Amino acid sequence: MTELRYSTAIAATIAALLLTGCAGSSGATSPRASATASARPAAEASPTGAHKSLEQVLRDIHDAAQGVGEDRMRVLSDEKTVTDKLPHCNAHGLIMTLTAPGRPEILRLTDRLQKRGWKADGPVTDLADLRYATWGIMLRARPVPKELTAKAAPHKGMIQVSVIGNCTK
Repeated sequence: MTELRYSTAIAATIAALLLTGCAGSSGATSPRASATASARPAAEASPTGAHKSLEQVLRDIHDAAQGVGEDRMRVLSDEKTVTDKLPHCNAHGLIMTLTAPGRPEILRLTDRLQKRGWKADGPVTDLADLRYATWGIMLRARPVPKELTAKAAPHKGMIQVSVIGNCTK
């Protein structure tokens, strides 16, 4: 995945997530749900075979986000959208942070995802691409855009997340 390929989708996602305040929507996972899920062994939470559902991929990200920003990812996707796009589907989201994140946060997420079978595709900077079978994840550390700082307060930064792959029912 290239940064250019997702920049438009990510920009739209940021604005939609922040402007609609979707933290409480059905697409968001509560910190309690993530904390419960992270107590499960990684092998149970994420299968080792090549077949993962979008839900399992998102669970990998939610679990990796523990201790990074809000401990969860705000997701902009819904079951109907995912189902309508079978077999190809995607999800976009944000992990909000109180400070502007950078390479250390991306490395922490990448390391945790690699423990679940994901492979880094290229060098990890403030941008990382990861692969698992037919799935790809892009992570990108960014400060909150100036035009959205009031809406995002008290958060000063975010990690943008894009997922693309083949969905299964």
